[in-house]
Amino acid sequence: MDNRAMWILFPALSLLMFSITGCSGQTQLTDEIAVESPTSAAPAPKLPKLTLAIHYEALCPDSIFFVRRRLHDALLDNDWWPRTELKLYPFGKAAFYNNTEIGELQLFCQHGREECELNALHACVLEHLELRKAFDLIYCMLRSYTNSIDACAARLSLDVTAAKDCKRTRKTPEILLPYGRETLALGLSFVPTIVFDNNFEPYEQSSIRYNFEAHFCREYKRKFHITLPTCG
Repeated sequence: MDNRAMWILFPALSLLMFSITGCSGQTQLTDEIAVESPTSAAPAPKLPKLTLAIHYEALCPDSIFFVRRRLHDALLDNDWWPRTELKLYPFGKAAFYNNTEIGELQLFCQHGREECELNALHACVLEHLELRKAFDLIYCMLRSYTNSIDACAARLSLDVTAAKDCKRTRKTPEILLPYGRETLALGLSFVPTIVFDNNFEPYEQSSIRYNFEAHFCREYKRKFHITLPTCG
């Protein structure tokens, strides 16, 4: 090959080598150049939830204390909401009876007629609001024996129109019937009653009420073989 041909070929080779040089300045072989495809992060695994049922009454001092001082704080402080499938039953030690004089199912409540009506209002709240919002509203309502739904709804910026319509347009025994069936099946003797994983432990109730967090930790570990971060 003569010198003139070499001078023509050299710039062409230089141009080819330059065209396959990466942005780092290092030369890549053409079969090593690859286009990176975007990858999406794997979805986070769902946290296992422990079923927790609370059978309570709207005017029961022990129910109010447990919901406001034990349950609320434990779920919030330990970040247990994502770990809990909470079920609330506002019925307690109430009882149904047939009033033969008027031919209707009626209701007796431990703390009087007013409690029956408030239990039914709580049930309507549970039916018509998402659970966490319903719980926050009930927590607020249990601050006093008036159970003021309007003041609490305003404070929490919640629309309770459907819940109030539920209470206004339906009879109290009808509203509470599904909650009563679940509660009466337990044959409970004290309110509140706390049930983990659908396993009612009547002789453990006092300990559960006053050592709720320890029992929650134990039941969660028993069910899922997981020790929660705040359980130690």
